[in-house]
Amino acid sequence: AAGEMKERLHKLLGLQTPWICTFHSAGYRMLRMERSRSGDEAEFSICDDEEPEKYVRQIVKDLGRNPKDFDPRRLCHRISEWKNQLADLATLTPKDDFDTIALQVAQEYTRRLDAENKLDFDDLLLKPVRMLEKDAVARRRWQERFPYILIDEYQDTNTAQYKLVRLLGEHRNVCATGDPDQAIYGWRGADIKNILNFKTDFHKDGDPVTEIKLEQNYRSTQVILRAAQGVIENNTERLDKTIRTENAEGKPITMLSVDDELDESYAIAAAIERFHQSGKPYGETAVFYRTNAMSRVLEDALRRRAIPYQLHGGTRFYDREEVKHVVAYLKLLVNPRDSGALSRIINVPKRGIGDTTLDQLTGFADEQLVAPTEVLERPELLQQVAVGRAAGPLNDFSRLWRLLKTLPLGDPPACVRGVIDLTNLGSHYKDLPPAECEDRVGNMREVITAAEQYRESEPSGGLVGFLEQVGLNAEVGKREDREAGQDRVQMMTLHAAKGLEFPLVFIAGLEEGLLPLIRGKQIEADKLEEERRLMYVGITRAMKELYLSRARCRGLYGQTFHFPPSRFLEEVPSTCFTSRDATGKHPVPDPTPPPGQRRQTMQQSRDEAKAAVAAALDSGLIKKGSNLRPTTQVGDDRPADGDQLQPGQRIIHATFGRGTVAVLRGPPDARVAIIEFDKHGAKELQLNFALPKITLAGS
Repeated sequence: AAGEMKERLHKLLGLQTPWICTFHSAGYRMLRMERSRSGDEAEFSICDDEEPEKYVRQIVKDLGRNPKDFDPRRLCHRISEWKNQLADLATLTPKDDFDTIALQVAQEYTRRLDAENKLDFDDLLLKPVRMLEKDAVARRRWQERFPYILIDEYQDTNTAQYKLVRLLGEHRNVCATGDPDQAIYGWRGADIKNILNFKTDFHKDGDPVTEIKLEQNYRSTQVILRAAQGVIENNTERLDKTIRTENAEGKPITMLSVDDELDESYAIAAAIERFHQSGKPYGETAVFYRTNAMSRVLEDALRRRAIPYQLHGGTRFYDREEVKHVVAYLKLLVNPRDSGALSRIINVPKRGIGDTTLDQLTGFADEQLVAPTEVLERPELLQQVAVGRAAGPLNDFSRLWRLLKTLPLGDPPACVRGVIDLTNLGSHYKDLPPAECEDRVGNMREVITAAEQYRESEPSGGLVGFLEQVGLNAEVGKREDREAGQDRVQMMTLHAAKGLEFPLVFIAGLEEGLLPLIRGKQIEADKLEEERRLMYVGITRAMKELYLSRARCRGLYGQTFHFPPSRFLEEVPSTCFTSRDATGKHPVPDPTPPPGQRRQTMQQSRDEAKAAVAAALDSGLIKKGSNLRPTTQVGDDRPADGDQLQPGQRIIHATFGRGTVAVLRGPPDARVAIIEFDKHGAKELQLNFALPKITLAGS
């Protein structure tokens, strides 16, 4: 999208195109240019999303604390919050014991990143803001560089982004587009007040801010827009506007009232089948739900009717293990002091270099005041650490490193191809099933294609520029493209639906407690308004037809809930609806057993799982609404130990993928686990044989 916008502006203006980028990308470029201006030629690298937790885990240990008592993932989240809130660590007052430790960790974490010339993702906002605050000359220079500032999706900005705009936009030549009614990211730091207060923030004396209301809708029918308007008008934190359309009145919204989640899923599947039989592609249909856990029963129903579907939310391309290995090698080429990259790849593929050898290498390098890679390059240093059993592996890796150093950093595709071929990375997956091995190697090779495309668009960017794009493009692979020939129903959470549109939309689970999602006895006013905005986003994804469904009772998280209808249903004008009762008493014709019979055959295993999960809920091990993840979150994916498995634990199986442990039974030497897999249903596994294929899933 950014590339298309650049091309359009170039044709329209006939000028060198302006910066068109994300906030984080802009911050990165500002820091690089300021560093170049100051004469500092040292490159810095950006942490990948796993590295901060590794740093924090080690710092916790160095402070004499147990990572089990102070979860590194939670600490990272707290540090990220402080950075995005622009908190001053030197003057910050901890509010509890956890914050006291978090503050100590944050200060040491900052020191270590600075020492290694590294930035984490949050630093790409924090560092430019601090630079502009402290350096008036630089601030004036950047304000002159950007005499006009345009911001998209302003309702999703956080404190650091807001402050950056205020510092750069002191001239008040700022244009922001956004919709407060679609502000659904408060949980990750976005502040709706940024857009609500825009008129006050950027008001010029004698020249008030101009507000242009974009109320014309070209997507949805009139009845769908009336429903959306009826819901959102119950919010108080919004700018007044009324969406309208010249489209047809359209079909009434169908309200499905069902007995339980099984009936709901079968009613939705039957409606999708009718839609397809009328000549419409499956790809024009989307099913939305509030939590990922709700997808299982919907998937089952679609599979039983042989309805193809695509589940959004798989592992993003640059988050895949094999791709991260490639990127880590590239990072090390650009910044040889990057300890995180070195530790990731020094034994990938396996070459006999374990943690002890790595610790000896890095410890010796610290004593010599050089980077570990410099030890590898200098024979007189290497011979002092490459001794005993470590001698062969370290000497081999030294030769490999010197070969990698010959790769041309100005040619990203050549670097990627060289890394894959010289390291023989594909051999790391040779023991996997052939199809999976091919997939892994194919993903690695796809990085070459990405580098080639980058070189075409940015001929002078080099490997540094390519890694900038890789590090900042957080959305790569998050949503799979709906390619031609892939005619599938699209299934996703309501959050994932933002920005999309479909002729036919289903929103499942319209029950108080699910939508709005209520964790605890009640919901805070601001969170309720965000849930309402989420409902508004879901409704307005529909172009022609909309189904809303609710169940009188719902099996979820191993329990049966009796939720009342969602308050949002009451807010939709009654004239928008046509109702349909789709209970198990009147099942849609289906070759599979009717819902009542299906429920009877499933009841025994459900009761068994329910008892185990209920006990975990009562003990506080897992929380209702938590997608059955432990309250003490797990770190990076790692091999499972039989003693670590517990009901509610999320795992990854080499064959069946991600799943949740529902039941554990039997003696330690003959342990059996019933695991509910996301895509393969419930399976009973003998842990003596299954454990080698199981890893604990990161949260």
